Amino acid sequence: MVKLKNKSASQSHNSKGKRKSTSKKPSSPLFQGFIWGGCFTVTAAISGFIGMTVALKSPISIDINPVLEKLQGFKNFGLSSLFAQQLKEPVNILVMGIDRVADSKQNPEIRFSGRSDTMLLVRFEPQDHSLKILSIPRDSRVRLPNGSYDKINSANAIGGIPFTKEVIEGNLDGITIDKYIRVTTNAFKDLIDLMGGVEVYVPMDMRYTDQTQGLYIDLKEGKQTLNGNQAEQFARFRHDNLGDIGRVQRQQILLKALREKLQSPQAMFKIPQGLKLLQQEVDSDLTQEEIFSLVAYSLSLDKQDIRMVMLPGRASYPTEYRLSYWLISEENKSQIIEKFLTSESSLPENNQSSQNIRIAIQNSTSNPELAKKLALFLEENQYQNVYISNNSPYPTSVTKIIVQKGDYESAKTLKNLLNFGELESSSTGDIDSEITIRVGDDAEKLLFDDSFVK
Repeated sequence: MVKLKNKSASQSHNSKGKRKSTSKKPSSPLFQGFIWGGCFTVTAAISGFIGMTVALKSPISIDINPVLEKLQGFKNFGLSSLFAQQLKEPVNILVMGIDRVADSKQNPEIRFSGRSDTMLLVRFEPQDHSLKILSIPRDSRVRLPNGSYDKINSANAIGGIPFTKEVIEGNLDGITIDKYIRVTTNAFKDLIDLMGGVEVYVPMDMRYTDQTQGLYIDLKEGKQTLNGNQAEQFARFRHDNLGDIGRVQRQQILLKALREKLQSPQAMFKIPQGLKLLQQEVDSDLTQEEIFSLVAYSLSLDKQDIRMVMLPGRASYPTEYRLSYWLISEENKSQIIEKFLTSESSLPENNQSSQNIRIAIQNSTSNPELAKKLALFLEENQYQNVYISNNSPYPTSVTKIIVQKGDYESAKTLKNLLNFGELESSSTGDIDSEITIRVGDDAEKLLFDDSFVK
């Protein structure tokens, strides 16, 4: 058994111990482990990640040949030849996508010294068999150790990993960061291209130019397959009415699309090529042994075991500060931290009834009456805090019950009441809601059959 060094666990635990063979559910594809595992997929310049890239490089030089040998062993002899370790204790990993740094081609040592365009805290939690991802908006206003305030994305550029850890742990009480991964923008683009692109729905025409970052965005609205460069444009665009929060939502959309692409059987045979392609684009303090432990754990995860949430807060008003910030909610952050990133529960149980949760309804169909009928149905079933949001720019055939702020149990209760749709644990819905119901075509059929609204 391998245990990652975890400050939140007992200090007496060593990072090495006896090895134990484990059996994994055959229905869980290899790439689900690499993507939502190894270190949770790739933090693209913008937010995607690739667990497979974790195995590429760390401060202690890692020879990737044994990794490739294990992958070949998997192809020949099955899962038991690939992993012989098991994750037993929770671990928090900081994942950052780093902006391009000028002159980094001539001086590769500085390639990871830029601002963080993406920041995620990923928790591998074997106690409840989950993988939890907290997205931290890059514009989050935080207090630095010297008492001044700045956006959190400046921390890595100021003092690298040690300073970034200090800033996060100082502003998010109760958080401990056990390991880290930094990924350059090139890693995300190269992986997308290797996989043949990812399919997403672009919700609007996107046009923007950032000369300093060499970023040129020009995307048309509609469902399409994006190559690596276009995926970066999709993730980094921020000139909509949600600004930085819209970026976070699109980053989570890309994570889902990348995960689905990497689950295909054809993708498995591209792992060795991906490892070699990206080995200069990833920096991590994970050891090879720890990587295998994380991947082995991730192989056992199903879709519902992976949950994403965004650090709660609000955008600052133009009159509040000279710069625009994401102001972290002091009232709500402790609940999110406890639920997603700690093992011990120190807060009292939330006794709020499911009927009191704030529910937004987004219509993604051509029937304008669906949202109204669904709101009426919920009100008739004692849900008192329901409102109709703007229509969703993302069409869907299956209704999505989006767990916007981590209240998964209330969302399951709601799904059982509706008896249709599927749960999605992300922050891609209405940002003012606790749960967003994105009405799809399946709801319309049920309404026509008069079997939904009683």
